[in-house]
Order: sequence, then C-alpha cells, then structure tokens
Amino acid sequence: MRSATLMTPQHDVEFGVSAISSDRPPARNRVRQVALMVLLATAYDLAVRLGLGFRFESSQIGVVWPANALLVSALLLTPRSRWWMVFVAVAIPHAIEMRDSVPAWRWMWQIVGNAIFAAATVFVLRRSVGTPLHFGSRTQVMGFAVVSFIMPAIYGFTTPAFVRSVLGLELTYSPAAAVLRTTLSTATALLVVGPFILKWAQYGVQRVRQLSPSRVVEGLLMIVTVAGVGVAIFGTGPDIARLPTLLVLVFPPLLWAAVRFGPIGASTALFLVAALSVWGTARQLGPFVLLNHTDEILSLEVFWIVLWGPTMLLAATIRERERAEEALQQQRNQLAHVTRVATVGELSGAIAHELRQPLTSILVNAQTGRQLLASPDVDLQTVRELLDEIAGQDKQAANVITRMRSFIQKGESSFQTTAIEPVVRDALALGRLTATDSGVDVQTEIASGLPSVRGDPVELLQVVLNLIVNACESMKHVPRAKRELHLRVNASLHEVEIVVSDTGVGLPVGRDDRVFEPFYTTKPNGLGLGLAISRTIATTHGGRLWGEDNVLGGATFHLVLPAEGTSFLPRSPRSALANGKP
Repeated sequence: MRSATLMTPQHDVEFGVSAISSDRPPARNRVRQVALMVLLATAYDLAVRLGLGFRFESSQIGVVWPANALLVSALLLTPRSRWWMVFVAVAIPHAIEMRDSVPAWRWMWQIVGNAIFAAATVFVLRRSVGTPLHFGSRTQVMGFAVVSFIMPAIYGFTTPAFVRSVLGLELTYSPAAAVLRTTLSTATALLVVGPFILKWAQYGVQRVRQLSPSRVVEGLLMIVTVAGVGVAIFGTGPDIARLPTLLVLVFPPLLWAAVRFGPIGASTALFLVAALSVWGTARQLGPFVLLNHTDEILSLEVFWIVLWGPTMLLAATIRERERAEEALQQQRNQLAHVTRVATVGELSGAIAHELRQPLTSILVNAQTGRQLLASPDVDLQTVRELLDEIAGQDKQAANVITRMRSFIQKGESSFQTTAIEPVVRDALALGRLTATDSGVDVQTEIASGLPSVRGDPVELLQVVLNLIVNACESMKHVPRAKRELHLRVNASLHEVEIVVSDTGVGLPVGRDDRVFEPFYTTKPNGLGLGLAISRTIATTHGGRLWGEDNVLGGATFHLVLPAEGTSFLPRSPRSALANGKP
C-alpha cells in the first residue's frame, strides 16, 4: 500500500513568532509579532470559552480543555527567548474569561499552573520524543501519547480542584476523580488539538496552493466525507444512541485520511471528528446521550482516545515505509550510477576510438582548407565542402560526448514518456565498438510502431547497454565465426519486449537466476552489480527481466516493460531482487 502523502518537513523549522526573518526591517518584525500574539490570544480565548461551555456537571473542570493544548503547541513553535510573549498573550484572555466565574486567586493560580505545565510538557517532549514533532514515526507518536497522559496526570495534583477536594472544600467529587477528570480533559485535548496545530504550522497554507488540482480535490472530498459521516452520527436525534455500532462508520474516512494524506490528514480528520462529537453531545444528539452525565463524558473521551491511536499509528507507519523506500531508492540510484561509471570505464577504449575518427577527420579537413586558402586561386566551393564536413564530424563527436554525459550523469530517477526505439539505438551506438572489437555480428530486428513506455530513459539505456556488453563478453571464448548477437524489439497490446540473445557460454548450470545476485561476476575486474541493478531498474519500472539458456548454446535475456497507459505502480526496490521470470 502506498500513500500519496502531503510531504511535510522533517527538519527542524521554527514557526509562529520564530518564523520572522532576521533580514526584515525591525518595524515590520514587531508588527508581525504583535499580529501573531493577537491571533494566539484570540484562539486561546475561544479555547477557554469552549472548555467552560462544556464542563462536568457542577464542576469547574472542562470535559476537554483545548487551551492548554494550544499553549503547549505555541511554545513548541516558539523559541524559548520569546516564551514570555506567549505567556502574556494567553494570560490576558484567561483572566478576562474567568474573572466573573471564579475568585481572582483561583484564576491567577490557573494561569501560573497552566504556564508551568505547558513549559514542563514542552521540555519533556523535546528531551524524550524529539522535535520537530512531525508524527511521521511510530516512536514519536507513542512517545507523544505517553507524555500527553503522564504530564496531565502530574498536573492534576496541582490544580485548585484537587487541592480543594483534599481539604474538603469541594464536595462534588473526590480527589481521585478530580485528578482523573483533569488528566482526561487535558490529555485528550493534547492528542486531538496538538498534532492538528503542529502539522498545519509545519505545512503552511502556502504549500497547499502548490498542490496539484487532483490532490486538492481529493483532500476536499476527504474532509467533506469525514464531516458528512460526523454530522450523520453526532448530529442525529437520540434514537441513534440505540445503535452505537454506527460509530464504526467513522473509521473508513479516518483510514482514508491516514493512508492518503499521512499525519497531516489523520490529525485534521481526528480534529474534525472530535469537534463534531462535542457539538452533537452538547446538544443532546448522537450515540452518547442515553448515558448518565459522567458516563457520557467519559465515553466521549475514551472514544477520542480509541480513534486517535490506530489512526495516527497507521499514518506514521506508512510515512516510515515511504521514508525507507526513499532511502532504498537513493541507494539504488547511487549503485546504478556506480555501475554506469564502471561500464564507461570498460568502454573507454571503444569511446576513444569513436572520438578519434571524427577528430582526425576534422584535423585533416582543417589542414586541407588552410592549404587551399594559401594558394593563389582559392576554390571557395571546395572550402565550403570542407567546412561542411568539419561541421558534420564535429556533430558526430558531440553526439558521442552527449551520450556519455547523459549516461554517467548522477541524478534522481525521472519517469517520463519514453520512446523505446531511440533508447535501443543509443545502446547499440554505445556498444558498437565493443561488439566490433569482440568480432560479434550484431543483428537487430526492431518492430515499427512501438508504443511508448513510462520510465527513465537513462536507466533503461543502462539496462539495454548492460545486456549488449554482457552478451559480447560472454562470447570471448567462442570461435569468431560463431559470435552472433541478436537484438529484437517487439510489442504486444500492453507490453514492450526487448530480447538480447547471444551464442556465448550460457548461464550457470542449474541456476539461471544466479547471474542476478549482487556481486556475482565472471569477469576478473567486474563489480557483479550490472544485472542486479538492471533487474531492480526493470522492477521499479513495473517490468520484468530474466534470462534463460538457448537450446543450441548461449543465453537469451528478456526485458519486458508495460506500455504507457497500462495501469501499474513503480514497485519498491525492496522486492526487486525477488522479481524473476513471469
């Protein structure tokens, strides 16, 4: 399974207040800082209102307290030198919202306690989980989850609700209940709100504009689906509470978000589901309303936790797999480059000979032209013909150099529409003098009207050239009169097949596939990577490469590639060496 994730930065990038460029004018920096603090204060005010509006019955403890999650996220995105600005920005709205409902000493206690909790949580996250929090690994997801429960549990022993219950001033709940409620309300907010804020701060709205239209449409469809399912479940009358199994309908769109959009999609979908569930339950709608108030709240919080774990872990697992495949792809590209350089080294003599011929012609024609120009009666027509020959020979030499340069250049694989005939003819041109020096009679049969393939032309050239060079070298111990190489290219409705057949020594007895094993070679100075890399390239192009012995001696190698338009996904290099005969 392969996801088309919204690629998020894995390097340590600071956002929020810290995202201000040092080369901007100081006045502009100050304006931006003020604007960000106003935005943070506004968001914090809304978060406090939500927490106060959805509380445990007869309690100051909110069912979910997103304000602390917002504060922790802001500190994670801000350098420590500017934390004071964040604390000031959140303290003002907290005091404004709480001053009419609790005594001054209590809301001041809350402000100080929240600040200490947030700073300690950020410190623990940075030391134990690492930053930035990209949620692209299972270790980071699990670490974040553990910290999200441990730190609120510790924080619960410092809240006014716990202290008052211990002193007997709070009769609504016991000290244990106060700690449990505080832990769940803060932990669930950290799980649901934290990744959502952090991922979108990392990704940024600007990068959304760079997405292809198809990705934008798919993302919008995913959000609409999650919202539609959420409204259907949590916005329906209390009758739906008799069918709690309908909650499983939430999982398919969450899996879609995790698989196709990675951590940012998973966190967005989870945030949306949590928001809709709070909205519905607060209006006595949805599947939780038949429970008593406390069980209703606890069930809602457990529901969020149950959704969060599998969804975020799935997104992280897929992201880990993609990173592993990217690393394997980079290693494969490096090995392919090494084998191309080695091949050029083996062909150096032939390349020098191929360059010597046009360069010698250029020199002879230039000397002849100079002699003609020195004579009294200059034949301008002859001089023009000599110059035309020089230009033609120069183009010939330039073509040799261009082919070599494109062949050995190092770069990432670039899949594009590729005509297979020019690739084969370039391979024949590069291997022509090797065949000539080996006394091999090369016979080609290329069908007309070949369909294009989707692939990297340099990598495909490498495969075909490797097969030609190997075929020539396998016939060194065969009498010259019997050295024949047949190259045939044909196509079916959905595939293009390149067949290279020789009259050499054949494949290892009883183990045809041994030649595709890394570092297996019969050459004194060979690397043993040519055919192994060639098979990997064939596999990543959705094709197959295998060899077989001929009945009358020698071997035949088949390279089969899907024609463009055929449904295939480039395969992982991980399974390349296991790809044998069809």
